[in-house]
Amino acid sequence: MMIRYLKQEEKIESKALWEKVFDEDSQSFMNYYYSDRVKRNKILAAWAGDRMVAMLHRNPYDVVIRDRLWKTDYIAGVATDPEYRHQGLMKRLLLRCFSDMYVERMGFSFLVPADPAIYRPFDFTYICDLPSQELNEKGLLQLSRRALVEQSGECGKAARFAGKQLEQSYEVYALRNEGYYRDLCREVRSDQGDLILLYTRDEKEQLAGIWAYYGETAENKRELICLPDYVKETGPQKPSVMGRIIHLEQFISVICLTESCPVDEMELLLEVKDGFIPQNAGIYRWKLDRKGSVLVRVEGDGGLKPHLSMGIGDLTSWLFGYSEPPVPEESMSLAERIRPLSGVFFNEIT
Repeated sequence: MMIRYLKQEEKIESKALWEKVFDEDSQSFMNYYYSDRVKRNKILAAWAGDRMVAMLHRNPYDVVIRDRLWKTDYIAGVATDPEYRHQGLMKRLLLRCFSDMYVERMGFSFLVPADPAIYRPFDFTYICDLPSQELNEKGLLQLSRRALVEQSGECGKAARFAGKQLEQSYEVYALRNEGYYRDLCREVRSDQGDLILLYTRDEKEQLAGIWAYYGETAENKRELICLPDYVKETGPQKPSVMGRIIHLEQFISVICLTESCPVDEMELLLEVKDGFIPQNAGIYRWKLDRKGSVLVRVEGDGGLKPHLSMGIGDLTSWLFGYSEPPVPEESMSLAERIRPLSGVFFNEIT
């Protein structure tokens, strides 16, 4: 069994496997995906002889993470031909993917799981709950709707609006720019949906929201970013996106001390367990200040007892601000001096 990345001209060959495994996707959506997303992604495939039997797509995004912009891959299209399942092919693809991403110093990767139980054994953990929202009565009555014109300045206008709204509530999200909304427009329209700009019905006609959906009847919402006055919560937030730290030292650079920490600098010993990316595993001196932090590996533990010890999955969940740190009571006051990320918003699906 051979595993390698597809050359650009080979990528279209993976469409047959996509159609076979993801048969719920419409032909028009698959045509969009293979004419648009596949131009810029990497497809890792497993071959049995001259037959492609499993694949994994690495779709690139520019991601805002606090005050930085990182290149981060969304893992999609993880598929195995039914005849070749239960042979460890997905594990081999993921391990190769992890190894390559680590070499690229990618801080983390993310995905939307069909079943979270598939990815938890590889230390993916939920990092993002998405709000359940829709337009309220005021939004339905007082906002006018216009389909976005892809070849105008409206993509840039939408991007500026969305970026301003997201940065008020989140520290981690996919960067909205003109290209993002051109892609989103083609994505939803490929599946009989649309991307609508919502404007106030007054003299100023201000942009108040962006609404993207699939299906002619708009039953499947893809994105709703709107001024708070015009939306309502329709239920609890739902676990949506899983993530995993890939390059630990790169990721940790955005983690800093809390504002309430009584010291400006702090150093502690951190033990990390990672069974799939061995470069992450070990004991580190973790040096933090109010702007960020660095890890320095301790060569040979020398009998040192770490202040904090956890697996990479638990560390991912904690540092993305999704859960409390899984540490003993006597270590909690130390962990509480460390400021995890605050607010993660990923609603991407390709």
